[in-house]
Amino acid sequence: MRIDRLRITVLSAPVAEPIAMSFSQLGSRDMVLVEVLADGLTGLGESWVNYPSWAAKERVATIEEGIVPLLVDLDVSDPRAVHRHLRQRLTRLARQWGAPGPIWQAISAVDIALWDLAAQARGVPMAALLSDTAPRFAVAAYASGIGPSEVERYCEAAMVAGFGGVKARVGFGWERDEKTLRTARAVIGERAELFADANQAWSVAEAIDFAERSAGYRLGWIEEPLAGNALEDLRALADAIDTPLACGENLYGAAEFARYTGSGAVGLIQPDLAKSGGVTLAGEVAAALHAGVRLAPHCYGGAIVTAASVQFAAAHDVVPYVELDVRPNPLRDDIIGGALAVVDGKITVPTGPGLGVTLDEDAVAHYSVERRESGLRAVV
Repeated sequence: MRIDRLRITVLSAPVAEPIAMSFSQLGSRDMVLVEVLADGLTGLGESWVNYPSWAAKERVATIEEGIVPLLVDLDVSDPRAVHRHLRQRLTRLARQWGAPGPIWQAISAVDIALWDLAAQARGVPMAALLSDTAPRFAVAAYASGIGPSEVERYCEAAMVAGFGGVKARVGFGWERDEKTLRTARAVIGERAELFADANQAWSVAEAIDFAERSAGYRLGWIEEPLAGNALEDLRALADAIDTPLACGENLYGAAEFARYTGSGAVGLIQPDLAKSGGVTLAGEVAAALHAGVRLAPHCYGGAIVTAASVQFAAAHDVVPYVELDVRPNPLRDDIIGGALAVVDGKITVPTGPGLGVTLDEDAVAHYSVERRESGLRAVV
């Protein structure tokens, strides 16, 4: 199978109010949609471009000028082989550039699209292609996007939908963080687990202080507590507190993930399929997990990475949860017509070929701000 064309669409949707995180805020929902056209089929992929505000411009350039030339007349029927080819050609360049993230995020989009394409070509859901056994029909979800504002509103919405866990944003100072945790626990009671995500807000000492102060809220994990994610610092923190630690959305490459999963410091590893290296990389991480470490894909993007995360989770028993942002996100909900709704805390896995979702072309056109297309057949 060889690619005929590759289409890149940049989509953006405004938010009612900026979404605050400990290090910055989101002023819009953005995504880079990649469509790979081959043999009459179209595989869908997505690249993470939440930060910085110019990320989509960079991603389009990296895909067009860095990846597309490497795909011309290449047999893409085996996504793992293509992934290996791309990382061999591009990751050394990324080190010299000082920007491994954008390279891996660009590879991620193409990798997801090629897995979608491969599963479509075989007429099976992606989960069936990824699993050696029968995949799950539904996967549990936890709610993210909660806090520091409207905590009660979104926790109540999460409980109505039956989520088994909620993840609160922290890292805004103890007074505000404590209010977030207190409100969240009051709403969810013991019906759901409570997690905290600091987005790398603290030093080791600050993280220890938070863990001690928050002990009464019975946190299931603290995600990305430390600025820089340095492994030696995470080990020191893990030795000092009882709450499990989670990280992974800002790690790149299987070797780096292996260092963290084998460190004894991390209880939950979180590759992001639109950011860390796609379905292939997440599969490599899952296959090499150390005893006692679980995997739950980080997912804070649009419809395609959400669908891919659901298919991936369905294929891997080591995944207890998928992440679903409970705040409105038209780039997740509108462009595939609400196909991934949560009912009783679970998402039913689409059973159609590939990702099992269909783009609403009118919605894509509505949110599109740029569309570019490249031909990939060599000129003879």
